[in-house]
Amino acid sequence: MKVQAIKFGLLAATPTELADIQRMVVRAGHIVVASVTVEATKLKPLPEVEAWVVRLGGEDDTDEPLIDLLDCLSTPIIYDDLEVETTPNIDERSRRFAAKVQQCCADVSGFVGVREQSSDRSNSSDVKRRAQEVWVLGASTGGPEAVTAFLDCLPKGVTGVAFIYVQHINSEISDTLRKVLVRHTSWQVFNCEKAHLIAEQSIYIVSPANQVSIHDTGILAPHPDAWLGPYSPSIDQVMAKLARVYGHSSGAIIFSGMGDDGSKSCAYMHHYGGTVWAQSPLSCTVDSMPVSAINTGVVSYQGSPENLAKRFAHERHSKQAAF
Repeated sequence: MKVQAIKFGLLAATPTELADIQRMVVRAGHIVVASVTVEATKLKPLPEVEAWVVRLGGEDDTDEPLIDLLDCLSTPIIYDDLEVETTPNIDERSRRFAAKVQQCCADVSGFVGVREQSSDRSNSSDVKRRAQEVWVLGASTGGPEAVTAFLDCLPKGVTGVAFIYVQHINSEISDTLRKVLVRHTSWQVFNCEKAHLIAEQSIYIVSPANQVSIHDTGILAPHPDAWLGPYSPSIDQVMAKLARVYGHSSGAIIFSGMGDDGSKSCAYMHHYGGTVWAQSPLSCTVDSMPVSAINTGVVSYQGSPENLAKRFAHERHSKQAAF
């Protein structure tokens, strides 16, 4: 699959490092439209580009304000963590870089996730910041009713968060599910038919037709492979992928459903620092999935959809107040 040339901005500590990254980007077939040193970011805003390649030292706390700035961009970021001295062959580094771009982006249209007009909302073109936290909403039988009740009670002021909604559902009614969610939330709602930058106040509905990939650039992209195992889509597989990338900034809520999907990845997400909640069994249409999750011993909160929303909003508010 050929990826069209992307207009990159480069950000690094020194001009020498910028020149090294530029050689890699150009050899991979892309275009450099801006080169910025870390010091220069303190003097003027970053220019508009289609994506950034960033190389940071990561040895002290001086990078933290810059990382906060980058996290607020609605632009994909590829962090170049390949050390020149351990990988001296520029052709090999360019090949790896090209493969990473192709894997994460498929084509430049995948970068427009937070600007596209596919949400049927008047504000769907608003630019949102990339999400600081990403949570899986996992559900099966009785799930749409529970999830919409959760969204109904979620205050509009909750920011910095995105949801990946994994609902056992037939492909034919995926778009119907999206339209249902739009009526219950002010957030943007997307089907995962192409790549998206995971943005705050956005909900991404996973298709039962094919897997998704979650990349460390903040990209959620469809994957050509079918789901493995008995569940389509698989809550377990999405939770595991999310935990590997977002770690302590990941979470999952297991709602009403039949079976045990999600329970196998509860301990895995907890191990990576993520949070796992469940709908209280008494409030479920079918309680098998929440009970299976609760039985893992890592569910830190359970409640009705309404109480889950209130607790979720309270914790987000407390985190924001702490900063």
